[in-house]
Amino acid sequence: MAWVGTDAPGGKFQGGTILAAMWVVAWAAGLVQAPSVADRRVRLMLVAGPLVFVLVGLAGFGIADGFLAYPPALAKPLILVIEAAMTLSVAAALALLIAGPPEHPRNA
Repeated sequence: MAWVGTDAPGGKFQGGTILAAMWVVAWAAGLVQAPSVADRRVRLMLVAGPLVFVLVGLAGFGIADGFLAYPPALAKPLILVIEAAMTLSVAAALALLIAGPPEHPRNA
């Protein structure tokens, strides 16, 4: 699904949605637990997509004199890197939305 984004609009959200749905199925079956907001891996997944997008975009200034500008030979690989990172970010965000807010211990 994410491969579509290298040639046409879209891909990352659809791919992220499928990954999140796979996690929900595993969660509903009791095979995995809800993600923790405090988990560094989850936080890294959330920021990885936008961070990669900005870094690749800024690299365009050095490569081809503009934000998100790159030579045709590098375009597809760089777009694929962006799409992959954004897919993981979307999947993590959707999984956290489905899991709901973190539970706090009640003071007795």
